[in-house]
Amino acid sequence: MDNLETAKKYYDGWENSDKELLKISPGMKFFSPDGNFSSAKEFLDECWQFSGILFHNKIFLSGGDNVCVKYDYPLPGGSFKPIVEWLTFKDGIISEIQVFYEKTEN
Repeated sequence: MDNLETAKKYYDGWENSDKELLKISPGMKFFSPDGNFSSAKEFLDECWQFSGILFHNKIFLSGGDNVCVKYDYPLPGGSFKPIVEWLTFKDGIISEIQVFYEKTEN
């Protein structure tokens, strides 16, 4: 399976709450405006609560060891937050994710 297909399955896994579809390295690094994680376990322990939400208008761009994904994340009240994620692959699995979005203050 190529990196683009692996990335698409990763997002299907998030939307359907199916961890079996996530091909991520145990040592995966994750960086976002709201927090960084240094392992897949730490990332999933903190973020899996957000699975089961459908992302809108997904666009995938792929090249070499990277896949870039842009999507609209649904917010309460019907609005959306645009998010871009940069996935880096090593040996066919995701080794790093960098997430970009405008951080809003609570």
